[in-house]
Amino acid sequence: MIKVPDLTANNALEFSGELQDYQLSEGEVFDFSEVHNCDPFPMLVVSRTIWQLRKHSDVKKCVAHECKNGYAEHMRFYRAIGIKQGKDFSENYGNQRYLPITCLKISDLREIGAARLERIQEVIVNKSKLMANVLSQGNASYKKWLSYALTEIMRNIPEHSQADAIWYCAQYWPSFDLVELAIMDEGIGIKGSLLSNSAYEELIHNDEEALRYAISPGISRTFVPGGQNLSSDDWANSGYGLFMISRICAELGGSFIIASGDAALKVDKSGMKTYPKPCHLQGTAICLRVRLSSMGNYEDVARKILNLGEKEAKQNGRAIKSASKSTRSILGYEE
Repeated sequence: MIKVPDLTANNALEFSGELQDYQLSEGEVFDFSEVHNCDPFPMLVVSRTIWQLRKHSDVKKCVAHECKNGYAEHMRFYRAIGIKQGKDFSENYGNQRYLPITCLKISDLREIGAARLERIQEVIVNKSKLMANVLSQGNASYKKWLSYALTEIMRNIPEHSQADAIWYCAQYWPSFDLVELAIMDEGIGIKGSLLSNSAYEELIHNDEEALRYAISPGISRTFVPGGQNLSSDDWANSGYGLFMISRICAELGGSFIIASGDAALKVDKSGMKTYPKPCHLQGTAICLRVRLSSMGNYEDVARKILNLGEKEAKQNGRAIKSASKSTRSILGYEE
């Protein structure tokens, strides 16, 4: 029997690590009786961990026990595992405070772009604006920032991950003045992406090192050693997205989690920490937590962070020195 833990970030990451080498038995029981808390990030991590475990097993039948959490049903947690219980993926949202677990196929985004004569990045921008509109609750500053964060994270997936889908989930809790957003892919992971560039082979030896570099300014698999890294393309990747998002979350009193392979990092006001126990994720999972009331001065904070990031990148021989045009224009401070 596999006991699924209460859905907190720590529990979810640890659970994924515990199942890394688990061998399913025919008729294996998944016990969901301890699932009470259901935050977006752990729902995504646990649901896709179980789905991947089943996908790579020859077992034909498993049994789900105590799938009684109404909120989990509403957020499609059980459906994301493959259990036919709760809201179906074809059903619309129930209100304007949440985004249930949703799968965006990269092929569908490309088809939409082809039909509209748009690049996939432009399709993602439009989708990000729609998602931000649901969660921003009329807060214009937060809507603008969230559109930027969603765009930067989601565009990384078709550009770098080799995944075939984007998974996301989000919730706004008005009583806590808090929004949590989770995005996940099942691609090659951060380490796999960065090591596709030979410039980082001597620097990155494990998943934790890869994560630390990924949230540093100017680090991208598109970096060209000694070459031209300032493209005229508005959508050129400059490696500033995760750096900006993680630092803005922390500066405004929120938090940022990134997990890939066997490592996970959290960035908040107290700094950066590594989760002590190994996880096991195919691809990459990201969690943002921000309080809406803190977003009033985010543009000033973003400008300060970008200036510091570009200054730091100029000291790094393997970093792109300036943020892309898209980063500057989406944040609203083109120079």
